[in-house]
Amino acid sequence: MTGKTKTGATWHSTPVVLRSDIYRKALEQGIDISDACNRALAGLTGCEYRNRQTDEIPAPPPVIIARDGSSPYAPKERDLSPPPKLHPVINADDPAAPATVVQAKTRPAKKATAGPPAPVPAPAPVLPEEEPVAVPVITAKTAAAKKSQAVSAKKRSKGDALRTFFSLKIARSDDEEARVGKDDLYELFARFCRDHRITPVPERKTVTIALKNQFALTEKPVDGTACWTGIRLK
Repeated sequence: MTGKTKTGATWHSTPVVLRSDIYRKALEQGIDISDACNRALAGLTGCEYRNRQTDEIPAPPPVIIARDGSSPYAPKERDLSPPPKLHPVINADDPAAPATVVQAKTRPAKKATAGPPAPVPAPAPVLPEEEPVAVPVITAKTAAAKKSQAVSAKKRSKGDALRTFFSLKIARSDDEEARVGKDDLYELFARFCRDHRITPVPERKTVTIALKNQFALTEKPVDGTACWTGIRLK
């Protein structure tokens, strides 16, 4: 920063490289380093120099001299927050500086004190894998086959009912007078189906065709009434 006094002389701030021992001795003896440098340069250059007044020179910022690695916080502030890591300042004029840098790079970092080991969580129980359930694929062909089987079973149940009824209630006979009326036989068969919970009861025409084709019965009118001949009721 450049400043100007009442006499018109300007002042310029510039960094000056000083040897550490000289700088330390000057501070111990209370020598004004700025004034000494100005006097020496004025004598070398032949310039007139008068001592700069203290009130004209802005007060330099305070410099805190502490040991390397000291915390910049007050004791109470240091307890509240951990100090940041400070990097050491290397003096280029110090002949031991290169060795100090090498030692700092090769020195292993201190390991943190290990605390008690953290508890190991218990392993989660392994659940048995469920076996996939096979879902049958129903196609149009399969559905048609099942429907055909159901129809066949229904027809077979009706045929079985007629065959069971015939074997339990009807007896064949060679007597020419042996006969049973068609209406009487159908009514007996319908009652048999209802008693044995065979539903629906086959129609009269279906029973007539089955008796002719499967049981080889002969139909004959007797006294104006249609009858089955060659059979009698048990």
